[in-house]
Amino acid sequence: MKWIQKEQKTNGIGMVESSKVPDQSALRFLLRSGDVFEPQEGMIKSAVEPESEESAVASEFPDHKPWVWKTPKPKSKNDKPEPYEFLSYPEWDVLPSVVAEGLRGMGFADAPFLFEGFSYRKMAGGALRRRMVGKYSKEEMLAELRLRDNRSDGEWVEFVRDLGDKILDYKGKYKQFPEVDVCPGILFYPKDGSFSFTEEKQKT
Repeated sequence: MKWIQKEQKTNGIGMVESSKVPDQSALRFLLRSGDVFEPQEGMIKSAVEPESEESAVASEFPDHKPWVWKTPKPKSKNDKPEPYEFLSYPEWDVLPSVVAEGLRGMGFADAPFLFEGFSYRKMAGGALRRRMVGKYSKEEMLAELRLRDNRSDGEWVEFVRDLGDKILDYKGKYKQFPEVDVCPGILFYPKDGSFSFTEEKQKT
């Protein structure tokens, strides 16, 4: 059924030659059930209009209007791109002001802006949003760690500098390194620059 719907949508004539359907026994069943009909001899058409890709994606995910769900086009045969929520420029007044300011100054290739569990990116026509991979942004992780830590000020400055160097080492390498132990008890996720504490991850 999906093959027929896709074919009639993309071939430009709105129907499909019945002889081209790969599974003829399935076609006979669909004709008997009335899901498919013959507008003219040798041609078939789905009785139900095919669902648009965007609405098919949206039906699987929570509705956060005015955000809409989109799925990028696959770059290769085995590529399964991750859907994201998209917010067009005219709708940016719904963004928290700190996020809007972060996005305005962002370039298209810059690291995502992390805020309250979401990663935001600027893109053509608006903003992209996904759930953060980890639980904390870098700033949130450092603030949390500082509360638990007993390093001296000098040691803390050195630690933050070393951490920054390690993050740079893994920039753009999230396919080879989806999760990295950057230091004892702290995991880094190069995909969006987020962090988790090891003990919190073990509890979930």
